[in-house]
Amino acid sequence: MDFPLRDLNETEKQVVNNAPIIVGILIGCADGEMSQDEMDRIEEVIKTKTFSEKNDVHYLYDDIASNDLTGTIANIFDGLGNSAQDKATSAIAQLTELNSILPKLNPTYAIQYRDSLLDLAVAVAKASGGVFGIGTISEEEKDLIDLPMINEI
Repeated sequence: MDFPLRDLNETEKQVVNNAPIIVGILIGCADGEMSQDEMDRIEEVIKTKTFSEKNDVHYLYDDIASNDLTGTIANIFDGLGNSAQDKATSAIAQLTELNSILPKLNPTYAIQYRDSLLDLAVAVAKASGGVFGIGTISEEEKDLIDLPMINEI
């Protein structure tokens, strides 16, 4: 997985590695609370992306999933702040850091990575609400689901 990130320093690599989890938390907190279904969905989607991504981005998800994923999600969640609003604000700030990092990557990889974050955002948004808890995306989630804080490549 290091090859696509070879031109990044360790801090930048950590931002790239944490971003999928942070996207999930941002979307989960958008409506003012983070449900257990949304927490579980972050983990489920990341594990699925280890084999469902049809490009080199799946190696990143392999790395994320191979290390105590549940604990990593919990640590990042706890580290973003106390309230859902604090977590969302911190998540947006951290995701904005990608705007200076993604241009350092191979353009194709950067596009695939950003697209995978968008897919993850939609999957987490659909984790609660709707019929049987699946399918409805709240207005607050709709405002964030396109990850407007991350520039297009």
